[in-house]
Amino acid sequence: MRAIGIACGAGARYVIALVLAALTAINAYDVLISAGHEGRPASCARYPQHHCNLGTAGERQWTPIVSDEAARILRAHGVRVARVPADFDGTYVVDAAVFIHFDGSTAPCSSGASIGYHHAQDGIAARDWHQYYGQYWKFGFQPDNFTSSLRNYYGFRQVRARDGALVLELGELTCPAQRAWLTPRLQWEGAVVAHYLSQLTGKGDVPDPGPFVPARR
Repeated sequence: MRAIGIACGAGARYVIALVLAALTAINAYDVLISAGHEGRPASCARYPQHHCNLGTAGERQWTPIVSDEAARILRAHGVRVARVPADFDGTYVVDAAVFIHFDGSTAPCSSGASIGYHHAQDGIAARDWHQYYGQYWKFGFQPDNFTSSLRNYYGFRQVRARDGALVLELGELTCPAQRAWLTPRLQWEGAVVAHYLSQLTGKGDVPDPGPFVPARR
């Protein structure tokens, strides 16, 4: 009986250890912001389970600018932000998660902004982004989840987001008109994302930056 008790005790301790290990792998924040393709190709070998997509030309340079500005503004308003690259470890429990991207097309100007999400309930968050960003973005939106890559985005597996987990494609870089519109607005785009996330989660009360105003020379 004593041997059985020892064995059961060891088994219980093992289960507890597994639970604690799982809990330590979970990171709790208000918001997660991922910059699409950031850190690649250097990170590709470490994450062979991810397709090593390097994005459209210029995307790896642009997504960190938008993501960093959104994170900076949210943190300045007391929001806890997990700012991660394209490939990251662990699972995040958050109020909202966004994965920042820009689109590209072999047929220039055939795309635009778009939104991806895996869970049907996140369609509400997508609708809110569409309405808000659509006030400023005049080049149109593709239908939600118009590609399987948007609907089944790999990053969704690493977040548990109460209010929504979305891929936000902010425009098409292979369209000269869209790229020209986006070029001076990258930090403004970050402010737009920050306001949206603040409204979505009810945290931080980040103001709407309003229409883009070019810096004076």
